[in-house]
Amino acid sequence: MRNILIILLFFCAKPFAQHTPLLNQYMFNGVALNPAYTGSEEALSMVATLRAQWIGFPGAPTTQAFTIHAPFKKSNSAIGLQVFADQIGINRNTGIFGSYAYRIKFKESTLSFGLSGGINLQKTFYSRLDVVDLQDQLLINDSPLGILPDFSFGIHYYSKKYFLSFSAPLFLTHDYDGVDFKITNNFKNYNLMLGGGYVFRLKNELELKPSVLAKYRFDNPLQLDFNLMMKFSQHFGAGISYRTNDALIALININASKQFAIMYSFGMPLSPIFKYNSGTHELSLKYNMLFKTSLSSPRFLGF
Repeated sequence: MRNILIILLFFCAKPFAQHTPLLNQYMFNGVALNPAYTGSEEALSMVATLRAQWIGFPGAPTTQAFTIHAPFKKSNSAIGLQVFADQIGINRNTGIFGSYAYRIKFKESTLSFGLSGGINLQKTFYSRLDVVDLQDQLLINDSPLGILPDFSFGIHYYSKKYFLSFSAPLFLTHDYDGVDFKITNNFKNYNLMLGGGYVFRLKNELELKPSVLAKYRFDNPLQLDFNLMMKFSQHFGAGISYRTNDALIALININASKQFAIMYSFGMPLSPIFKYNSGTHELSLKYNMLFKTSLSSPRFLGF
């Protein structure tokens, strides 16, 4: 049964079609989904993330990601770098992307436009499959290493109390036909993301931070993430997220200092796959150098 599950995972993953690494903590690391977030921390900001999905499931997805970004002094521009390694079954994808954002600052808000570009290093290890027909060359020989370009675009509008963001991450499609890779740009394959959130300031320094993220692709149903974070003090916050038809997620945020923060989340799948795994764990570490703004800023909620 477990072998059947890993085969289904492989074929359902559409391995070389466009794929955006899934993270529960995009509100903690907005650059991961939207290059327009670049520079919004007003500091040299670094975030490292480790995600292990569907613990105990053979061939389950894992993701490691690192981002670093900062604004230029006395300029409206900001630059960043993102590196991630994504594994789904026998598929491996490593991405290296640079990002640029131009920010228009108003009296109490900022409008940011972002672009990112880089390469995906993609490979499928067919030889690791347990197969019956040993003469099938497609299932014996691994794919070549694909060095494939990709790009992202985003808009991010934010203030101290709210944010609104739109992004189209990784909009090229990479397909392997058994001989070579093909790169196409098909609008129907775009992963479109629209989100927003607001901060309600309550008594005794409590803050309630609801947000929502809508994810849409033409050949898939609309998926929504409903998030609710509560800041109990300058050092501790917790929340819950619901991803429609997918998962229920608990999140904990700890601001160890004005510069260093930790976020942990645990996600429980709501689909029948729940019977075969122990949930999803995700851990992120953030460090801001030359610190100017609080890590509990509403920008922490952006994506």
